[in-house]
Amino acid sequence: MKKICSLVIGILVSTGMMAGEPSPPASQLIARLKKIQKKGMMVGHQDDPVYGHNWKWDKGRSDVKDVCGDYPAVMGFELGGIELGHKENIDHVPFDRMRQEIINQYKRGGVITLSWHPSNPVTGKNAWDPSGNPVKEIFPGGSQYQKFKVWLKIIAGFFNSLKTPAGKIVPVIFRPWHEMEGNWFWWGSQGTSPEEYKKLYILTYHRLTDLYKCDNLVWAFSPNSGIDDYMKYYPGNHYVDLLGIDLYDFDHNNAVYEKNLRHDLDMLQCLGRQQGKLIALTETGAQTLPDSTWFTQVFWPIAKKYPICYSLFWRNAWDSPKELYIAAPGLSVEKDFKVFAEDKRTLFDKDIEKIK
Repeated sequence: MKKICSLVIGILVSTGMMAGEPSPPASQLIARLKKIQKKGMMVGHQDDPVYGHNWKWDKGRSDVKDVCGDYPAVMGFELGGIELGHKENIDHVPFDRMRQEIINQYKRGGVITLSWHPSNPVTGKNAWDPSGNPVKEIFPGGSQYQKFKVWLKIIAGFFNSLKTPAGKIVPVIFRPWHEMEGNWFWWGSQGTSPEEYKKLYILTYHRLTDLYKCDNLVWAFSPNSGIDDYMKYYPGNHYVDLLGIDLYDFDHNNAVYEKNLRHDLDMLQCLGRQQGKLIALTETGAQTLPDSTWFTQVFWPIAKKYPICYSLFWRNAWDSPKELYIAAPGLSVEKDFKVFAEDKRTLFDKDIEKIK
């Protein structure tokens, strides 16, 4: 009996399950997200504190904050370029600045999500170059496997560097290899089978969590809207914490967006319940926001009916006028967004800071 008790205790110690042992940062964030989800939908914005519609690199600024007086509950950032040792990402955001803004958002009580558009490891071109069979080449035995291992070590170093001045690890939602059924990324459907995709996702997961001990990652799986079978590329419940989808209106067609939004959220809600996962709109928005009442009359009447953890509206890019997805001072949609923000079920930073 003593041997059995010692064995059980040893297992509990090795897995961090002894009474009083703190759960990993990722587990803490998942538990918090479930609490927040019961209150409403967190509003998110890509690159929110580093640039906006008509400004760049100011500190303490935000288009969302300038409009409604509060930061978004969720901030998204992009890691593309870090694998090459660059000091700035593909949108020219310095990684040192990004790290500081991630810590700032965490200290405010906000949530962070990170995407990664790494370069094509075979051709050296950007993530939107699918040539050269790159996924096959980064597996063990492939010509780019050693390079890919280095890339994962570099990105793990960034994740593990996300610490407050007091040394507390910052948990983040990590969303790798997204929009996989599209043909625009090198990990997408052009030349990559569902089984190869799953292998890539699982390889990434194991190296970051097992080898590099990144226990601060909440793993998100996010196909593109229009996918014919959401679960076709799904790596398995062990590797996914949150189910998302990326849905945009690029064509200025409210009716089509509304139809797609209902379809996608019906699907996510069903799958979330079946798999026991959180759900989110991991990227969304109407490009250039031509409809001045888009938030209250197009998006929210549908979205509010679903248990969405968060919606991440894409970026307002100072150097690309078409990249405009959320309100900013002086835009025709500003008044409408304020009304949207005042709804008690749309959550911003101050709405969630006390939900632990």
